[in-house]
Amino acid sequence: MQHTSRVSSEEKVKVLGGLLRSWGHDANDFEVEEDQSSELADLFGLGGGIVIVRRRSTGEERLYATGLGSAWFGTLLMDLARGHFAAESTRRSRAMLLQETRH
Repeated sequence: MQHTSRVSSEEKVKVLGGLLRSWGHDANDFEVEEDQSSELADLFGLGGGIVIVRRRSTGEERLYATGLGSAWFGTLLMDLARGHFAAESTRRSRAMLLQETRH
């Protein structure tokens, strides 16, 4: 990757922080990186670049395509609902609950 800028849009960070807090997460535990000149984005034909959301305490990292017509924010919301950024103990609890409901 050529050039990476840490959190280039203050508005994005505010909205993302509010979303994380609404899901019970500490927004300070997350790192948001926006890469407008990503070679990876170019490889997949994504003109807007990539947003990388990383949870420091768990190491979970997800990449989202940005740009016109991108639904990265909705995809992040779905990832939160699926528990992708949940603490390890929460993931284990959900997995156990799912196993119980299947029996």
